Amino acid sequence: MPYGVYTPGVAGQEVSSTLEGRHLTFSESQITHPSHTDGLVDAKDPVLVGENIVGVAFTGAAAATDPIAIDTEGIWQLSVIGTDQNGNSAVAVGDEIFINKTTCLLSKNYDKNVSVRFGYALYPVGAGSTTVIPVKVHFDPDDELEQVGGSSLFCAMGAALSNAREYRYRSTKTSGDIRGQYLALALNGAGGSGEANRGRTIVEAVGVLVAHGGHHGLEFDTDGTLTGLGVGHRATLMGPNRALFATIAGGMSELWAEGASTNFDAASKHSIHRFVMDGDPTGYATAKNVFEFVNLSAVQYAANTDTPAFALRCIINGNVRYIMVSEAQS
Repeated sequence: MPYGVYTPGVAGQEVSSTLEGRHLTFSESQITHPSHTDGLVDAKDPVLVGENIVGVAFTGAAAATDPIAIDTEGIWQLSVIGTDQNGNSAVAVGDEIFINKTTCLLSKNYDKNVSVRFGYALYPVGAGSTTVIPVKVHFDPDDELEQVGGSSLFCAMGAALSNAREYRYRSTKTSGDIRGQYLALALNGAGGSGEANRGRTIVEAVGVLVAHGGHHGLEFDTDGTLTGLGVGHRATLMGPNRALFATIAGGMSELWAEGASTNFDAASKHSIHRFVMDGDPTGYATAKNVFEFVNLSAVQYAANTDTPAFALRCIINGNVRYIMVSEAQS
């Protein structure tokens, strides 16, 4: 069954030599195009075929079965809107232009869920304005899903490379939340489990020096100051405005035993969680508090005269110490 004018054939057989194959032909019914009264593509429409093929229709159609040739690499005068995924945004010469997968409107909206790369602007457009400008059409898809390597075949970084991916941004925004990266995962299947972000570090070689599953940090440059809350890592469980069930916590540290031969005590030191004062000894000697508890309820914090009956073993400055705990709150 043909798709447009294309059918399976003999390996190595040339299908089209027209300008390096930039002109493609499909049935009208296979083309997504701007909305028209007759429901059919018009000549000079920006169009999309499938998930990623973009171009401009050479001719209009009188029926859904009509073959329509499209140009996937030309320069065309097209209507472009001065917006992006955040609202009004001016278009500058050289900016990437994207086509909406449903409406075929052209703008700077690079949300891969609703848009695909269409080409590049050759003339400016004011923020919020709609202007007909020359656009260099370029068939260059950028998928919203990506995978590099697999559980049985890791991508080799090479011995000289320290960061497989590196992103460094500087923001001058003066209000609202600013994020170098934002991930959100909606779990919409009963019985499913998941995380918005899962990091794993796997120690494979003998003698690895230091390893962390993840590392977050807050730093200051020479004149940076902070007037509100500053923490190196923050974990939040946002309770909905209703009763919560299951087992919940704002954060969790875990030692996991892989099997019966797991022996944590063979390590030089071990703990479920580690608290460290580090850096310059004179500087860290000014710290006074190990914990801070904020907004505790009367049940969480109450007067107690019960005699401690148990102890939690811990290590303080290299020495084994015990935190006494009571069986009752009285």
